[in-house]
Amino acid sequence: MAGVSGAAATGQENQPESNRNIAGIGIHFTPDNKGMHIITGMRPQGPAESCGRILVGDILFKVDEREVRNMPIQDVIRLLTGQPDTTVTLSVLDGKFPYLAPKLCQCQRVLVDQVGVITKQQ
Repeated sequence: MAGVSGAAATGQENQPESNRNIAGIGIHFTPDNKGMHIITGMRPQGPAESCGRILVGDILFKVDEREVRNMPIQDVIRLLTGQPDTTVTLSVLDGKFPYLAPKLCQCQRVLVDQVGVITKQQ
């Protein structure tokens, strides 16, 4: 799925024709042993990074009001990805102070190629 990674993002050229219009927010995450999804990276100038509120080490708490703790990684990826130019709302816990109120960020999904360059739909 372009723009979202649990292990590694795949490029648009590797996707079946029916999946080539799937877009993401340029975020990488990995589950920990407590079922939390820890943000491990963001694509430069991608929607997640451009939000300005999400940091590497933060915890992905909710995607569009759905709590993602203990959710299988493929299900989280399905929530984060969608059609280009649609919006997804993230609720993120501070990785150092998870007891603080969640940070909210709305990200517009975009097509992202394999090397992390934001691409425009033609």
